[in-house]
Amino acid sequence: MDRFKNFKAISRAFGVVAAVVIVVSGITFAALQSQQVKLTGNSIQTASANLQISTDGTYYASSLSGFSFSAIVPGGSAVPQSGYPIFVKNTGNASLGLKFAVSSVPSNPDSVDLSKVNIILTPTSSGTPQSFTLQSLITSASSGGTAISVPNSLFAGNTATFTLKVSMDGDAISGSGASLGSIDFAFSGQAQSN
Repeated sequence: MDRFKNFKAISRAFGVVAAVVIVVSGITFAALQSQQVKLTGNSIQTASANLQISTDGTYYASSLSGFSFSAIVPGGSAVPQSGYPIFVKNTGNASLGLKFAVSSVPSNPDSVDLSKVNIILTPTSSGTPQSFTLQSLITSASSGGTAISVPNSLFAGNTATFTLKVSMDGDAISGSGASLGSIDFAFSGQAQSN
């Protein structure tokens, strides 16, 4: 019986020591933590959206002098026959969806019906010409313009090339002739995710 008592005492002592070891090692584990490691000096920046325009494909700027569309016969063919060349280059680092508008209020001393003056923008790479009325381009300027369908997206560093023509419906004017002036064609781009 003494042996059984000794065994019981030893078992109890071993249990107490094991419990102390578990408690101590748990506390020690909780106290063991690494130092902080950091990524410092981070910054957050948006992509840039920037367009430039050219009429010769060589010299690009944010603004250039426009064209004179003359000898338009109301109800006749668009002028000029081959169209004026326009190059729009994405000099930012975001892909852009292009928009087209008239950003000015044209002078209209002869009361031309602006909804019957047609602006034809044709992509030279491929795609169908897009025809806009002068009035719709003026109206759309307040919302950034009307979307250009081709190209669907102008990638950073790329250039879109178009020709620009103008025509008038047969009933756009009354009288022997008319003129419009101070028309500012504007291209803009809205950033798109790739």
